Amino acid sequence: MTPRLSVVVPFYNVAEYIAECLESLRRQTFDDFEVILVDDGSLDATAQIAEDYCRIDPRFQLVAQDNQGLGPARNTGVRHSEGEYITFVDSDDLVPRHAFEVMVHSLDETGSSFAAAGARRFDDYGSWGSWLHGKIFAANRPATHVVEYYQLAIDRMVWNKVFRRSFWDEFGYEFPAIRYEDYPVTLKAYLDAVTVDIVAQPNYYWRERTSGDSITQQRAEFTNLCDRIRSADMVLNLVEELPAYLRDTVHMHLAQVDMVTLVDAFGELPEEDCARLARIAQRFAERIDKGPAARSSYLGRVQHNALRTGDIELLRAVAEIRRDGALNAVRAERSQVPWRRHELVPPNLGGQSRALFRLPGRAPYAASTTVTDLDWATDSGGATELIVRGTAEIRHLQIDGTSKLRMVLEANGVEVPLPVERFPAYDSHGDRNLVGYAVRVPHSMLAGIPARNEPATLRATITQGHVKRTTVLRNVGPGNPSMPPGAWINGGSWLQPLPAPDNRLLLRHIADPARLTSAAVRNGVIVLEGMLPPESGELSLTRTWACDKLADCEIVPGDTEDRFVARVPVSDLAQTDDPDDPVTGRTVWRLEAGGHPVLATGLTRAVTQVVGGRLVQVSRAADNCVVVTDGPVRPVAGEIGPADGVHLITVSGQSWAPLDFPLVWRRLGDGSGADDVTCSVGAVPGGFADSGGRWTALAEAESLIAGSPRHPHTSAAIWQLVALPPDARPYAVQPDAFLTADASITVGVRDRQLTLRPHADRVTVEVR
Repeated sequence: MTPRLSVVVPFYNVAEYIAECLESLRRQTFDDFEVILVDDGSLDATAQIAEDYCRIDPRFQLVAQDNQGLGPARNTGVRHSEGEYITFVDSDDLVPRHAFEVMVHSLDETGSSFAAAGARRFDDYGSWGSWLHGKIFAANRPATHVVEYYQLAIDRMVWNKVFRRSFWDEFGYEFPAIRYEDYPVTLKAYLDAVTVDIVAQPNYYWRERTSGDSITQQRAEFTNLCDRIRSADMVLNLVEELPAYLRDTVHMHLAQVDMVTLVDAFGELPEEDCARLARIAQRFAERIDKGPAARSSYLGRVQHNALRTGDIELLRAVAEIRRDGALNAVRAERSQVPWRRHELVPPNLGGQSRALFRLPGRAPYAASTTVTDLDWATDSGGATELIVRGTAEIRHLQIDGTSKLRMVLEANGVEVPLPVERFPAYDSHGDRNLVGYAVRVPHSMLAGIPARNEPATLRATITQGHVKRTTVLRNVGPGNPSMPPGAWINGGSWLQPLPAPDNRLLLRHIADPARLTSAAVRNGVIVLEGMLPPESGELSLTRTWACDKLADCEIVPGDTEDRFVARVPVSDLAQTDDPDDPVTGRTVWRLEAGGHPVLATGLTRAVTQVVGGRLVQVSRAADNCVVVTDGPVRPVAGEIGPADGVHLITVSGQSWAPLDFPLVWRRLGDGSGADDVTCSVGAVPGGFADSGGRWTALAEAESLIAGSPRHPHTSAAIWQLVALPPDARPYAVQPDAFLTADASITVGVRDRQLTLRPHADRVTVEVR
């Protein structure tokens, strides 16, 4: 019988990863599929592992060929496939259990040419959102098209898609025999499609190898660069006759990604390869329009000009500027001739090249803001007010005591001025200047934000000398701002700060919300109690792919609100064999009422218990929605801070089993662990039980500083707390959500600054 879905998995020397990939396919909830494994001439044990899977699962079949590359291997897989739909999986990646079910169902419903879904990145320690996919796949968009949703034009990858086979065959798609073979095929498919289904759910997990040996991580190898240019040429051919907005979108993307990669390579390649690369990169740059190239970044015009002219000396200089972050240290200056031009010239760069850094007109400066902390306070009259801290600057200008900063609350088209304090802080150039701010939003203004309307924003106007810039507060930082606490501002009104998908800070006023007042786990049953306003709708627990109504839910009517008591057996939720996140093994449900979030207003800490060998937790999400999480039993960090003055960094929390393995601080980007700082780990006397025992990990601050490279223009070194169990993969220690909601802690040690805060489900220390 012909399978509905064909899954093509090419492989070459991935013995370390392929079993995990194939296991994720075997466990799919949609089981009417075949897997075509294409051995592209592997020299290690990968083929043997593939043969083992073919023996134990008849849906898997193996095809062998001489080594030809990923594109031809995919083409071979297509020729051997028979399914109504077809998809592609890279042999070191993972596919969540419900991915194929969701994608095929969408195509069955709409009849679209193909479906594309969100993706997440992962490494040896955990997973995180893919920035580009998060931007493109922020919401479901059934039956759309690239012409109406133009951001699809920069979705380069083929592996997060399921294609209708008749569509694939109609247009005869084939992958070219080069690396970066995805983009030409993907973009052409978006252009050829009648309609496309966009699925926000992350249905693909894209591995970032800590070994650094994947194709995309070998960016500075000469043949790799040549293939990148060939791929870009094919893409440019496709957009040659497209409307200007689509053409510019693709040209801008190529300038931001491929052009930058080419320039960076001139800082690493030997001289003979630089000369060869300059010749082929020149042809590529000549095809990129000047406008999108110049708008792509501060260096966009310079990089584009250097590639178009084949100026190797300038290309090396720009590569060094980018590598060292030297442009971040440059302050803009007005040139004398021609009049009113501005210069952003890096150090030690003169001669004719200097003119390339001269920017036209009055607008070389952009306002830049960050949000680093949010807190609630009580004013002299006992009313609640919100305090927001961060930085506000005009990039490339020295912000000094002559500058001015004005903040306003913008709600429903009305702007109201706010009191603001200023203080020195690190700016985007790595210098301490008068860029720090603390703005207070009084209770009266919070209460005046219209409920059930668009959220309010905070807007900053910065003036330095003759330059004045205005921008909304954005760049919500890790830790507290990424999971901000909310507060009651009136008897029945809740004010919830939250980060927007575009990283703006939003203030949402919610009148009389559905809310949780208490939670407990008793005898294997989660008990949730709270209040429901009139016409709230049914209570439900919602996963990323499905929604389950709460069957055992008692509603007690009241005069103005209904009280609910919901009982959820943990056995109904435990997902030992069915986690939504195949990397962390965790599944998250959101508690909703009529499709709207139930707020965790009654929780001050997570409610956690081990049930049946799984860790079950009632906690909160970034928007303060109640979430129930099921996952493996692992230690959870609940506190972080300095000790012994500032000489020690201490992390403590709960664990439900003895910590008989090391905890280390490992620097991000260090795949080897060569610079690990090992913690001294202790447990509170009394042992560990289902109720959880306490543990504490101590490390010397000086050791973290010693392992942190120091350069005035580079960003901070980031360390993550990693557990090294003997019989399992390493993993990053996860912070409790309420630890994340606390403010980050910044301390000074000698002349260095250490910031302790949770970041992307990890406990981190940033060293500047």
